[in-house]
Amino acid sequence: MLIEMLAAAAVVSGGGAAIQSGEAQARGAPRGDYRASCYGEYVNRGRLYADCRDNRGRVRGTSIELNRCTAFEIRNNDGLLVCGPNRGQYEDRPGGPGRPGGPDRPGGGWGGGGRESVTVYRDADFRGASVRFDSEMPNLANTGFNDVISSMRFQGEWEVCTDAYFRGQCVTFRDDIRNLRNSGLNDRISSLRPVRRGGPR
Repeated sequence: MLIEMLAAAAVVSGGGAAIQSGEAQARGAPRGDYRASCYGEYVNRGRLYADCRDNRGRVRGTSIELNRCTAFEIRNNDGLLVCGPNRGQYEDRPGGPGRPGGPDRPGGGWGGGGRESVTVYRDADFRGASVRFDSEMPNLANTGFNDVISSMRFQGEWEVCTDAYFRGQCVTFRDDIRNLRNSGLNDRISSLRPVRRGGPR
């Protein structure tokens, strides 16, 4: 009887571990060769979002439903996320579903055709690992740059916030910041977005 109880407990424990592993995978962006030409990828409500370069080198906001891609590798096809015969949607044109926390309006989008960008650095004085964003990032959790940014270079005006989805303390910058220590935002930034006319929201 004791042996049967221990065996049952092991099965339950193993099942729980499998569920936890599945949940962990759902939170992170899946693997695929799209990562060679896309960045800023993250998953929200079963959908993969990323900024991908098209054949002309332009950055396009795009997304795809992950439940359609379980049997296929996700790829970047001319700035659009695809998997097997399934095509995603562009996020920077009317009719796109809109990113969580992002402006959902005709002509909206995340990058303004390359007019706005921010390059963030892990260390002060524009040193250390860096990444450039041409579009808003509601949550830096899956980028490797959440709560680690110490300096930034801007093209255009950007709002940065201490919490995901533009919450917490938010500050607007236009000039390059060599060291965020004096602003109180060093290693605290979790979301950022370009400022539009009439405000970022």
